[in-house]
Amino acid sequence: MFENTLRRVLRAVFGSGFDISAANPLPVDTSPGAKSIATILDEALIAAATTTGLVDCNPIDLSGGPDTLAVTVKARYDAAATQGIKVHVRTSPTDDATGAHTAVASATIMTDATAHFVVNELVGLTIENVTDGSSGVVTANTENTVTVAALAGGITNQWNTTDLYSINGADYDTEDWDSWTSAFAANAVLQQTKHYDTSPMYVKVLIENLDPAQTVTDVEVVAAKGA
Repeated sequence: MFENTLRRVLRAVFGSGFDISAANPLPVDTSPGAKSIATILDEALIAAATTTGLVDCNPIDLSGGPDTLAVTVKARYDAAATQGIKVHVRTSPTDDATGAHTAVASATIMTDATAHFVVNELVGLTIENVTDGSSGVVTANTENTVTVAALAGGITNQWNTTDLYSINGADYDTEDWDSWTSAFAANAVLQQTKHYDTSPMYVKVLIENLDPAQTVTDVEVVAAKGA
């Protein structure tokens, strides 16, 4: 009785793209014209008051020119939760960041005086020293420096002045292309789909757990590209 009543209320508020009984794996948008479906994010849990990063999700490539994009989000809320999740949609023209090391030689720190990275948002991504042929996983970053534990696989395995770099998955806007607070009901699995007439080239989705004390679990984000 409660579930049926809750379903009617949520559908009235959020429309038919909303479902409190989403299965696992997540049912995806199958509206006419959908031609390609991909998983962006699949997290067993997101801790209280934290946001997933660029490294946690796969990019959706829209460079082929689809006319529509449907993003479907599913999450399971704890019985003690008081808030739900917020969806942050980021875009990128190239799906990577490139530039050159502008400082003196360094084994662990790449410096690009012209860069404007978001602090620590690159952690977990891989940076490649294109000139040297080496690469390493990012452990920290400031606005214009990137730190790795060690470079490997190259000639000198260090950053020399003017060495070129590339960070796959890093060239995403620091501001959201779109964002919304997803539907919420404690002790329920909720699903919501949002449709776009697309213009960006690449898309990643970051999920923010708004609840200050409770973990949100079984979080999935899928995308259906349409013609």
